[in-house]
Amino acid sequence: MQDQYWATLPVDEIAKAVAARWDTYQQWGQETGYFDRIDTSYRTFYGMDSEGTLRISRDDNDVAQINVNHFKSLIKRLHILVTENKLAFQPRARQSDAKSLIESDLAKGICAYYGDEKNLHHVLSTAVLGALISLEQYVHCPWDLSEGYELTTDGSRVIKSGDQRFEVYGAHDVAKNTAGESSSWHIVRCKVNKYDEAALTPEFADDIPRASLTTDTRDRRDYRQAQRVDDDQCYKFIMYHARTPAMPEGRHVEIIGEQVLVDKPLAYDRVPLFRLTAGDVIGTCFGDSPAIEMLPLQEALNSMFSGTLTNTLNNCVQMIWSSDPNLEIKRLTDGQTLVTSASPPSGLNLTASGGESYKMIDMLVSHQQLLSGVNSAARGNPESHLKSGTSIAVVIAAAIQYVSDLQKGYARLAGEVGSCLLSNIRLFATEEMTAYITGVSRQGAVRKFHARDLMDIDRVTVDLGSPLTSSFAGRSEMVAAWQQYNIIKDPKQIVSFLKTGELEHVSEDLFSDTLLIREENELIRKGIKPTILLTDNHAEHILGHRAPMSAADRDDPVVMAAFLAHVHEHIAEMRATPPDLAAVLTGQPLPQPAMPAMPATPQPQVNGAALPSVPPGTPPAMAAALEQSQQALPPQQEVL
Repeated sequence: MQDQYWATLPVDEIAKAVAARWDTYQQWGQETGYFDRIDTSYRTFYGMDSEGTLRISRDDNDVAQINVNHFKSLIKRLHILVTENKLAFQPRARQSDAKSLIESDLAKGICAYYGDEKNLHHVLSTAVLGALISLEQYVHCPWDLSEGYELTTDGSRVIKSGDQRFEVYGAHDVAKNTAGESSSWHIVRCKVNKYDEAALTPEFADDIPRASLTTDTRDRRDYRQAQRVDDDQCYKFIMYHARTPAMPEGRHVEIIGEQVLVDKPLAYDRVPLFRLTAGDVIGTCFGDSPAIEMLPLQEALNSMFSGTLTNTLNNCVQMIWSSDPNLEIKRLTDGQTLVTSASPPSGLNLTASGGESYKMIDMLVSHQQLLSGVNSAARGNPESHLKSGTSIAVVIAAAIQYVSDLQKGYARLAGEVGSCLLSNIRLFATEEMTAYITGVSRQGAVRKFHARDLMDIDRVTVDLGSPLTSSFAGRSEMVAAWQQYNIIKDPKQIVSFLKTGELEHVSEDLFSDTLLIREENELIRKGIKPTILLTDNHAEHILGHRAPMSAADRDDPVVMAAFLAHVHEHIAEMRATPPDLAAVLTGQPLPQPAMPAMPATPQPQVNGAALPSVPPGTPPAMAAALEQSQQALPPQQEVL
């Protein structure tokens, strides 16, 4: 019986303990067949046999082997369905004041920057594909002191500020406790350049170069043998232990060969390793994927194609038959052949395969689509009865619904990695950092920030972009709805959204207005009356100031005086706003100036009675005579 927990062993014994745990995990993966399933799926996806060669060959029995890889096509289509919508990082602050809102906006820009410029989006997308093929994937998020800006030099070694790094590993490279669904410790096996590691840790420069990929006893099984050709590479083993009652401070150990390079308490908020699977085998630590169910069908499909191809190749040369045993064939010049036979020979057609073979091929393809959830419409080849765009969209939506669990896992993984990114910046970024952040509300394209600028950010959640934004028709529908409710007015914003599907430019003004109102509310709570502008949206400001007023604020005469004075000033400015300016601010047409009134023509009268006007349709000659007679009348005298 073991008296001491292996993870608490001293530094001179921890390397052997980590090696023992790694060997136990590798043995478990082989004995349970878990690694075999992963290897088979990996080789099938890339069209390789057990020796790692392409499966297009002919064996000793003249049987043609061909791989028609519908399996790969369906897996890639599942991958596209999961990752086609862009991730929208949503940092959450502990408070809701203006400062926290600004920090959330900065954090959102930082996540987007690392996603686009630091390869995070690619890493997450690779993890999804790997989870579909190899059942589970891990995203490793260490803080790398060899990255970042150069600060100073220590002899021949350059000291840098450090930066975030993202890596993807599969089940072969991450050991864990296999007794349940969760594990308090993980061991990550990563390939590193041993000479770089020796330069980073000069105190171990004599020991590290002795390690290699081929001599490491812990590399019991590596299904990617072709990659083991670089003598500059070696394995580094990183052990993380979470904070638990047995390990209150956690533990972080790094080992190359038998040498412990790092041994310290866990400095991260949590273990920087995050798992993604397409599904889980309930009650175990096994990952699951639709790929496993499709493997037998793909193998059968390859056999069917190989059989029909073999029949065609082996019998493609024309054969003849004759009942004459003395048949003679003599080749003449110019490619001619003389056939001598008592009865005319007949050709034999041996290349035709049975109709059942082709029906079986169609059935296997259909069942692969059924088990994967990827229908013909999602593969870009809708069935003939799907005529309208609406019906095709409904069928594609069913395929997306099938992978909704993996989509949720993808969003959860992205949120965990984003939270780890911001946490690592707060913990380890001792120097000013720079990110290229777009958006007016984030004050330019280049933003410098410090770790203290993110102190109020609690976590990051991720919203998957709406499927409507992925098509021009969907974006057009959204713009029409926004215009109906007067949400978007600027034509430039409309054009930008229709072209890119990005919502940032549309929401910039709304964010700025919300931020301004919250800042004014904070001033009012301090008894300070904020300054207003004639161009403010007065109605929106009044409603924004009214809602947060609590009962305590209403009992404070200083706060209420500032609030009422500010609201009355908004009302006064709203009344004094010129109509032309009001029309511009609301997006309405400018009011048209009133036409000057024409002077009224006095109506001729006789004895105080108005003469009748010329009725419509009167002949011109009669109208002219009537006008002349009215002019000949004497002027009327005013009655005193």
